[in-house]
Amino acid sequence: MVFGQKGYEAARVADIARRSGLTTGAIYARWLTKHELFLAAVEHRGSTRTEVVSGQADLSATTKLAELGAGLLGDNGDEAARNLMLEACVMARRDSSLSAEVAQSLDVEAAVLAEVVEQGKAAGDIDADLSTEAIVFACQALGLGARLAAAAEPREIGLPSVEDWRELMTRFVESIGPSQP
Repeated sequence: MVFGQKGYEAARVADIARRSGLTTGAIYARWLTKHELFLAAVEHRGSTRTEVVSGQADLSATTKLAELGAGLLGDNGDEAARNLMLEACVMARRDSSLSAEVAQSLDVEAAVLAEVVEQGKAAGDIDADLSTEAIVFACQALGLGARLAAAAEPREIGLPSVEDWRELMTRFVESIGPSQP
């Protein structure tokens, strides 16, 4: 994920080819420009972020959402992949030709999140009176905000531990559960 590590401008197709075990010729045979390659990476990342939970029917909706939240600062070594969507959003603000593609990637993620939320509402795990759109927007805003804040390292206070972040995400998701009388 060279784009996520270096950003779009600094990423070189030769570095991407080397990292993926391909030649630059093979890259350009599939994608005509670096721009097209970047869009393909964004599309791929958008689909893989939520596949972790979308196929796990045995987990409750709140567990799925908490796992997604915990993974925002997880220790799985996938920081570059997590930063890719942040880079895509920044690029889309500068280059209007990217806006539609980035919006499409966010919409794919939003559709999966909305499905999880609706399943949670049907199961009684999520308050049915809360707006699905608001919950999905909060999840995506939290995701992008967490990546933005993490990218500002090193910071005086630093990032929370994985355990502390997981606990906070679990409590955040619990807060959208049914109201207690």
